[in-house]
Amino acid sequence: MQIIRIIFAAIARFLISLVFLAGALNKILHWHETERNLHSVLCEWQSNLGFSDNAYDCFAFLIPITPVLLLVGLLMELFGSLSILLGFKEKLGAWLLVLFLIPTTIIMHQFWFVDGAMREQQLAHFLKNMAILGGLIVVLLQGIEQKSKSAFPKF
Repeated sequence: MQIIRIIFAAIARFLISLVFLAGALNKILHWHETERNLHSVLCEWQSNLGFSDNAYDCFAFLIPITPVLLLVGLLMELFGSLSILLGFKEKLGAWLLVLFLIPTTIIMHQFWFVDGAMREQQLAHFLKNMAILGGLIVVLLQGIEQKSKSAFPKF
């Protein structure tokens, strides 16, 4: 029974980390495209929230620092996912991913601003991220069970 727990803990670590590792790799390999996309989304937010001076000013501040935001997001995604994958300070890694996931989900998957098929697609991404957030909260509350030494030690 113990070996089954170890195997499933390793699988759980891999599965939770996979989406973030893939996202980080995609950002690295397609940096300029990702930066343009983030810049565009921030501009859309600014135009959609133009009725609020505070929101407009907030996005006016964020738009010029898009590369910095992208770099911070990449580092949070990379270190958080590697931390969980390797079982090294997994709760800190989960916090990094939660802090990355919440603003990313709200900013990038704004289904409330779009209609039709795009709304359904953005809603699906939004809900997927909420499910991942739930898994990260479980890691924060309980960790990924590990009763003995394995290839993924708990430090």
